[in-house]
Amino acid sequence: MSKLVFHIDESRIPAADEEGTSHVFLYGPRPIRSGSGSIGRRLELAVERLGVVISPAAFDFLSIALAVVAADTFVNREAFSGNGWTRDLDLDIPLARPSVWQKVRAELEHSLNFLSGDKWTLNFVADGAEPPTKEAVLRRYRSHIAVGSADCVCLFSGGLDSLIGARKLIEEGRSPLLVSHSYRGDKSYQNYLVPRLGKKLPWFAANANPVFSGDYLSDTTMRTRSLGFLAFGVVAANAILATKPSRAPIDLVIPENGFIALNAPLTRRRIGSHSTRTTHPHFLSGIQSVLDKVGLSVNITNPYRHLTKGEMLLSILPNEEMARAAVATVSCGKWKRKSQQCGHCVPCLIRRASFAKAGVNDTTSYQYPDLGKLWDRPDIRDDVMAMLVASDRENRDPKQRAIASGPLPFEPIERANWFDVHKRGLHEVAAYLKDQGFHV
Repeated sequence: MSKLVFHIDESRIPAADEEGTSHVFLYGPRPIRSGSGSIGRRLELAVERLGVVISPAAFDFLSIALAVVAADTFVNREAFSGNGWTRDLDLDIPLARPSVWQKVRAELEHSLNFLSGDKWTLNFVADGAEPPTKEAVLRRYRSHIAVGSADCVCLFSGGLDSLIGARKLIEEGRSPLLVSHSYRGDKSYQNYLVPRLGKKLPWFAANANPVFSGDYLSDTTMRTRSLGFLAFGVVAANAILATKPSRAPIDLVIPENGFIALNAPLTRRRIGSHSTRTTHPHFLSGIQSVLDKVGLSVNITNPYRHLTKGEMLLSILPNEEMARAAVATVSCGKWKRKSQQCGHCVPCLIRRASFAKAGVNDTTSYQYPDLGKLWDRPDIRDDVMAMLVASDRENRDPKQRAIASGPLPFEPIERANWFDVHKRGLHEVAAYLKDQGFHV
């Protein structure tokens, strides 16, 4: 078991660790000593820029999310799991209102277990960070975000789906507050895309900024990053609610095509490490239930859950400016390694197939633009081969494959639509690969 104890008072962090225990400074500017970590640097200042006092429940959810992201980052999966994948993570998290969260602890642990494939134990303790006060908010008045002009929240990553989601909300006459999780490198793409949405929008951008001091190997799977992103969205929605109480609940829009939201494993061996569940309906419904039970009036919604990426792109065409902006988005899960989208990972293949379906000239500078040249590269051809295998198997066990990554809703029409978007998504990528000369 890996134990992480979180503190909001650096004086309570001991000078040395017990075996198997690490200490993390929550909302701290930096780790206070070797062997300790910090997360949430400057986040309180970012929250103050919302211009209103948010509820303790919303801020506690942010604290929980930060603690989870820190544990996921600081505890290396290969080094600290018994089977090479599943870690046993035990967290002590100080909250402003721990009793409120105690009643949903088991439900939240279940959602986290599903999200990351680990075993989570959450212990909520008292004396956690309170949300910024009215006085602190007023001191930041020169940099306030115009949340009063917004009627919903839209997560905005700088990816193609988030670009389409924000644009469609504007076309529908809505005014979303954009929320971005701005890791290093993401900001440049987001800065380019936001002015091209066609309307000036309020924008909340922040970074969890997990930092560990000392010799350690961070985990790169980062399965729980989406919880931090969701927490930013919940905080932003709570800020809108403070200015418009009658509009409850506030929509928190997560634009994600259904094929990648479902993210069914392409082969049997990919059920673990290759199948992320960040926008899977089972995970999002679990978080929605938690928010409802603690009194956070937020409605998590994904309007594109039954569309493929290509179908999403077609929904904003013809529009030359948006087509150019679409090519400037980032889809690759590996682009930060060389500041270039690889062109052959699963997200890149889905991206390339969507441009082909929509008839958009894909001028993206891929590291490997010619997929045919991957055939002699066993080190990097795995995703293409897995997609070909999945396309071939789809006719034999489509529903079994679709539910392999997790439970689907029981409502018959909703369930059928998830099966259908999985099938169409495979066909979309298969059609692209066939056009590239592969035997499908």
